[in-house]
Amino acid sequence: MNIVLTYDPHWEYKPESVTPYWASLDTVDYMAELLEDSEYNTLLVRADDRFEYNLREIKNSDPGSLVFWLNEFMPPNSKMDRFTVSIIEKVGMMHTGPCSAVLGVGLDKEATKNVFRKLGLLTPESVVVYPGGYSQIPHEVNWDGFVIIKPLLQGGSNGVDQNSVLYAEDTDSIRAKVEEIHHRFNEPALIEKYIGGNDVREFSVPILISNTGKIAELQIIEIDLGQISVPLGKYRFLTQEFKQEKRANSKTIDEKGYLKIPADLPHETIRRIYSDVGRIVKEIGCKDMIRIDIRADSTGLYYLEVNVNPGKNMFSYLLMSAYFLGLDYSQIIGFIPYQALLRNGLEPSRKLEQLVKPVKELFETHKVLEMMY
Repeated sequence: MNIVLTYDPHWEYKPESVTPYWASLDTVDYMAELLEDSEYNTLLVRADDRFEYNLREIKNSDPGSLVFWLNEFMPPNSKMDRFTVSIIEKVGMMHTGPCSAVLGVGLDKEATKNVFRKLGLLTPESVVVYPGGYSQIPHEVNWDGFVIIKPLLQGGSNGVDQNSVLYAEDTDSIRAKVEEIHHRFNEPALIEKYIGGNDVREFSVPILISNTGKIAELQIIEIDLGQISVPLGKYRFLTQEFKQEKRANSKTIDEKGYLKIPADLPHETIRRIYSDVGRIVKEIGCKDMIRIDIRADSTGLYYLEVNVNPGKNMFSYLLMSAYFLGLDYSQIIGFIPYQALLRNGLEPSRKLEQLVKPVKELFETHKVLEMMY
């Protein structure tokens, strides 16, 4: 059968001196070879102005084709829907990954926080400020301590820097930062109570999800905030600049020295986190794999965000945690089309079945917990 690989027309090949990351033509070639080795025919489709037309042509010639969207978003100048999968859904084709509605919840930080609140989970207090709504800031932001201000709909720490954390009483500076986000991103700003202090810790929880909804618990990761250099030593959190620096300088897994895998947490805390994550997965309707970000201090665990389409480059948090369990890159990536085939009632090829066998075993054993204790 055909598996269609979609990609952004702006992607390029990475130089040999640079480790390829997901958003590149290197990924397209890698996935095409992986799927063809697994006995599938691959078709490459650029996500350009002819994207919908080309998908319809493929569907007309082979209605049983599966689309593996490698690019989550359409190009910025596209006149089509923001999510690639929205167009795939419009055409009516089978596809990998979550649907557009789930991506929408994951993209919107306040919508995600409302899921946490519905489930009775702690999440920092927050206010969404829409363009032109500056008058509400002094009335809504009446917390003690600090706030952190973020774009509502951006991922990857985009728009977050050391100037994003401000005194909650500093209304003028808060307004200025909010206006900056409005002008730069043309979207609402999220003002959130900042969870900081000397005892603060940050965790990332990667999870795999089977086509039946069962979850496999990968190792919880701790971000060692003590290794993040900060001007004046005030605020420690992951900025886009820090992530890009680590990505550029990392050539091996061991060089991600600011990550602790597994996180050093009491058994009861680990079980509680996994239980909470299971409820979140069910409530949102997540597929295949997710990553949830948590901050903790003496007052409890604060759920921050859910990445419903986590990064899949070689040094992403989810992949790093999977490597700790002995899995390799191809097995985790092959798990994505494997699950999509099963969800659509299709039988995976023998070679794809064999490739993802070690991943499937995580759902059938207590391998993760056995390695913890």
